[in-house]
Amino acid sequence: MEGFELSTYGDAIADLFDDFGWAGDPGDTEETIQWLADNAGDGPVLELGVGTGRVAVPLANRGIDVHGIDASEGMLGKLKAKPGGDRVTVHVADFTDFTLPYTFSMAYAVFDTLPFVTDQESQIRCFERVADVLAPGGRFVVQCSIPDPARYDRGQRTQTLRVEKDHVLMTFTRRERITQRSAIQFAVLGAEGIKFFPMYVRSVMPSEMDLMARVAGLTLEAQWADWAGRPLVDSCQRYISIYRK
Repeated sequence: MEGFELSTYGDAIADLFDDFGWAGDPGDTEETIQWLADNAGDGPVLELGVGTGRVAVPLANRGIDVHGIDASEGMLGKLKAKPGGDRVTVHVADFTDFTLPYTFSMAYAVFDTLPFVTDQESQIRCFERVADVLAPGGRFVVQCSIPDPARYDRGQRTQTLRVEKDHVLMTFTRRERITQRSAIQFAVLGAEGIKFFPMYVRSVMPSEMDLMARVAGLTLEAQWADWAGRPLVDSCQRYISIYRK
């Protein structure tokens, strides 16, 4: 997908994001917030791809010192406008290559944020930058979908996500097996016409994620299917990995 940058999707969908959510939203936002709040440590904590703050703002409203990185100023504008948004310290930056004058007890990238980094070297660099700003014993928490090649017919997939009275939500995907990248159009078909929101992602298996963490000097502490700690098995669609410095 030519011309796609880390900020492209966020800037395009910022006005609609909180209404529609991301196409791969697992629907466990409240469980995510609760686990992160319970395990934030002494803080501060850092969210990669903070977006409109659907996790960061509730955490900050609980008294946790939350910092968020995002390359999309459109998304960050929505975050700042929310009640409590001013409690989140935001950094306009590429979360694959950043430096911050802070030390964090926890960093996290949830709801398939890391796959928006579309090459392995940049994903490794992201792990390295996170390791640089974690306190000793600090954790990096990652939540991602498990790639399923069977979802695609000859490298492509069309999916209807939602059918409402006044709009339809669909995704159109082309997948590259070698690079593990997928070019996606998240489309809203409504009375005013069709609006496209491009996504470009690189999926990562849990074993590859573990290896990138090891390269960055982080150790796998736990790996689950959900926030309740259910064991990860072949039938699972998503995984949560917790790495410790």
